[in-house]
Amino acid sequence: MTLNPRAAWFASWIALTALTGCESALTGNEGNFQFSYEADDRVNDFNKPLAVGASLDLEVRDVGARQPVTLSAADFAEAGVLEVSTFADQNITITGVGEGTALLEVEGTTANGQTLTDSVNLQSRIPEVLELRHTCSDGAEAAYLTNARAYVPFELEMSNGQPVIGYGYYPLDDVTGVTVNRSDSNQTHIALDAGGTSATVTLSSTIDDTTLDVVLVSEAEIDGITEPIAWVIEDIDVGDTNPFYVLPTAMGRTICQANVTKTVVSSTPEICTIRERDPVPGSGDGTFEFGWFDVTGVAAGTCEYVVTYPGGDGGAGVSATFTFPIEP
Repeated sequence: MTLNPRAAWFASWIALTALTGCESALTGNEGNFQFSYEADDRVNDFNKPLAVGASLDLEVRDVGARQPVTLSAADFAEAGVLEVSTFADQNITITGVGEGTALLEVEGTTANGQTLTDSVNLQSRIPEVLELRHTCSDGAEAAYLTNARAYVPFELEMSNGQPVIGYGYYPLDDVTGVTVNRSDSNQTHIALDAGGTSATVTLSSTIDDTTLDVVLVSEAEIDGITEPIAWVIEDIDVGDTNPFYVLPTAMGRTICQANVTKTVVSSTPEICTIRERDPVPGSGDGTFEFGWFDVTGVAAGTCEYVVTYPGGDGGAGVSATFTFPIEP
């Protein structure tokens, strides 16, 4: 089966989203405990370097039933590289404080009452490359709403392409118009709090020459609507329900993460019905997008529907009509 051409890039995006929520895991040096953390890069490689200045949450389980361990001690054998920020129950938060490698040593009690020790080697590095992109556009520029929180996907790497992991270290210059939320514990997206003034803001890396343009616009500046993208394998048959995705635009720019009032109404209810739907669940880009709705085929014919952003055009509203075929 082939994918509807209009959904080609959407399929790649969904595939990337599906890769999130995985974990990297490794059995400790003594073979008693398993150490793991949530990962989105090279999941099979546990010992990716933690960025100096970043934190990482580890979980400790026994290697047999993989039940959580109750930790009674956790510390690094070496000083000045990695530190244990906190530990409780089976969870440990570590922070990179300098470049190098260090041995994390732990003691804990398993679910069956055994008190055991184990250790794992970890490393910390100063990243050399920052990658930034938008959640709704492949271009170097996209729009976001004023007075809202936006999430910008990012990657940290060494110059040889090795991923560098962790949260809380976001190497961006301070800039007027948006505030980087450096307390956010997100390993895949940088949280930005947008100000209330429409403007073009350039995010600039402090470790390389990477930049990303963020155009801040108000809901009232919405003046158009993107062509909806259908997540459809070949076609929509009678009785099928398929998700669609649409976003508003302003001055020719797609507005990412537009969490504003939107209506979608079928003009041909005898052919198709429409219902709103939540963003795609998970930890990928779909979590942050709000342009989703479902189309259900009722009878064969041309499904016609109207998308409206009531707050657009200074409050007068912006609407557009779209169609999609429903097959028998």
